[in-house]
Amino acid sequence: MRLTRLYMRNFRVYEEPVELEMPPGLVGIFGRNGAGKSTLLESITWTLWGKARTAKDQIRTSGVNADCVTEVEFEHEGHLYLVRRTLTGMNHTVKAEAQSDGAQVAEGVRDVAKYVHSILGMDDVAFRASVFAEQKQLAAFSSQAPAERRKLVMQLLGITPLDGAREQSRKDARSASERLTQLRALLPDRTELEKEVDAAAAASAAATAASAAAARTADEAKAVATAAGTRLDQLAEVGREYDSLVKEGKALREKRDEGAVRLARLQSEVTDLALASESLAELAPVAEGLAAAEGRLVLVQAVTASARALAQLPPPEPVVDPDQLSPAVEEARAVAESVRAELSQTDGRLAAARASVQRAREVVARTDVLNDQADCPLCGQALGDAFENVLSHRRLELDQAQAELTGLEQAQAVLAAAVARAEGELKKQTAVLESARKAWMLYQRAAERREAAVEAHRRAVEALGGEPGDGEERSLIAAVESGRAAAAECARLTGRLERRQAAAKEAQDESDQLATLESELINLRDKVKALDFKPEELARAREAATAAAKASEQATAEFQRLSALALAADAALSGERHRLADADQQHERLGALAEEARHLGRLSELLNVFRNTVVASVGPTLSAQAADLFSELTDREYERLEVDPDSYEIQIRDAGVSYGMDRFSGSETDLANLALRVAISEHVRFQSGGTVGLLVLDEVFGPLDEERKERMLLALERLRGRFRQVLVVTHDAEIKEQLPSAIEVLKLPGRRATARIVNA
Repeated sequence: MRLTRLYMRNFRVYEEPVELEMPPGLVGIFGRNGAGKSTLLESITWTLWGKARTAKDQIRTSGVNADCVTEVEFEHEGHLYLVRRTLTGMNHTVKAEAQSDGAQVAEGVRDVAKYVHSILGMDDVAFRASVFAEQKQLAAFSSQAPAERRKLVMQLLGITPLDGAREQSRKDARSASERLTQLRALLPDRTELEKEVDAAAAASAAATAASAAAARTADEAKAVATAAGTRLDQLAEVGREYDSLVKEGKALREKRDEGAVRLARLQSEVTDLALASESLAELAPVAEGLAAAEGRLVLVQAVTASARALAQLPPPEPVVDPDQLSPAVEEARAVAESVRAELSQTDGRLAAARASVQRAREVVARTDVLNDQADCPLCGQALGDAFENVLSHRRLELDQAQAELTGLEQAQAVLAAAVARAEGELKKQTAVLESARKAWMLYQRAAERREAAVEAHRRAVEALGGEPGDGEERSLIAAVESGRAAAAECARLTGRLERRQAAAKEAQDESDQLATLESELINLRDKVKALDFKPEELARAREAATAAAKASEQATAEFQRLSALALAADAALSGERHRLADADQQHERLGALAEEARHLGRLSELLNVFRNTVVASVGPTLSAQAADLFSELTDREYERLEVDPDSYEIQIRDAGVSYGMDRFSGSETDLANLALRVAISEHVRFQSGGTVGLLVLDEVFGPLDEERKERMLLALERLRGRFRQVLVVTHDAEIKEQLPSAIEVLKLPGRRATARIVNA
């Protein structure tokens, strides 16, 4: 077997996919402690057999719910195999499949495990014992006490189950002997059992006879109850027919009574319709004069209404024509505009005067700071005697400008008052004009309404043909009201009279229906009399049937009770016979158990001999295999390596003398331990019938110094002749430089890891 490829995704610390093309020969697997080297190797046993060091719900990467997928591809005996295992879903469902040379050959957890077993010739326990060798196992061969060392070798070789089988056989032999002793003490007296069987048979016969008598009594009571029930059913059928006829008669009587009420109502309606015909003849002439009276009333009411409207509109009082007031308004507007224009001119002159006063003040201010020694600010010559004249002239100019400003301000005030008076007059004249216009408009509207009212009254009188007479409107209103009432009553009576013939026919039909119902009632009375049904007979039959049924139930219950007693007696008889048969079987089993105890004792002795024979043969075999490998690893530097067959202590023969491991250096001890462990692996493969060709050494370099590491590396190189592939796990990064191929395991943040091939 040679691993060719490993693949992992979401397997423990390997969250991201890791795919490794495995080199042949000697391959190192290195990385820091806790990085994930052991997890990498665990993926092999998990994929091939589904075996892991924890429960399956802890195999997927922590915090990741995606599928966990692992694949192991290996070449074995000329064929390429691929095993894939998947862990999926919230329930951690495991799926597995196996391929051979690209074709699927097995699917399912059990089938894949069986297929791998058939290829490699061993189960997972034998695979681990023959393939995986740990540093603690190697050190145990030379450092532990003989008992612990012997226990370790027995476990690795798979002999421990023989010890368990031997102890179990001894336990089974003791248990069989104890059961034999107990059974002999519990055997019952067969004569007493036969007496109890005879007594039970007599009781069963008596109970069966009583049950048969009760059965006959129950049958007779049941026949009486059946006859009473038949009589009750017959009377009940007659009673149901009687009730049906009575119910039908009540319905016919109700229908007849309702028909009589309807007939009386129809007859009353026919009488009322005859009276309505007479009233219609009397009211028709009154209704015929309604149209003429309504037409005359409309014309009279129009004349009356137009007269009232004309009386409410007297002739309007004359007012002033607004056109006469317009010249005064225009004259006031012209005066106001003239005064406003003059005020505007004065405002302009006032602004100029204020500017002149300001300039004069500034000149006087500049002159005040001069003296007769200063130069003239205009011509640049010295002022001298002219200084006082210049100063007086500047002050005179300021006084004149101030006097002009004062005069303009007074003129502005006068003009402002004039503007206010002119605008007030204009506003007054405008208001008078607007008031006159409104009054003129109201006058014209009133005159127009008066003229319209006069014209409407004239047309109304003309349509009537003259003024109406006194009291004519009241008499017309009364005539119209009487005519309308007569017309409404005529319409109502005419509508009612349309049903006159139908009402007469309905009254006749209802009378005929009443006669038919009366005839049917007479027939029903005859049928009821013919039944000759008496309710008291039905009541007596019901009481008799109830009593017969109760007696039948009691007889049946008594039969069931006695039947139960008979069954119990039969069961007791069967039980006694069964006890007698059990006693016979116990006597027979006693002999069989004695034979079984003898055989189990013999089996225990044979297993003990077989186990001792196997153990005795293992020691020499391991000694020969380990000696051969140790000689090869040390270039035959020593004569021989020997393994004690009882304690499995390793001794090295040198110059004809056997020495314990404490005499030699650490290198020889390590090689001797390695030779014994490899010999155990080969022996396990021989026992299981498999040829794996794979060896995994876990942390064998840990405690070694540099010289011992060199010796161990040389030994591993020589192991390549015995194994197609040797995987060496170590946390010593320097080892990778001395190995032909290596796999580096890198620890990532968040308890994650990855792996890669280096210097392959």
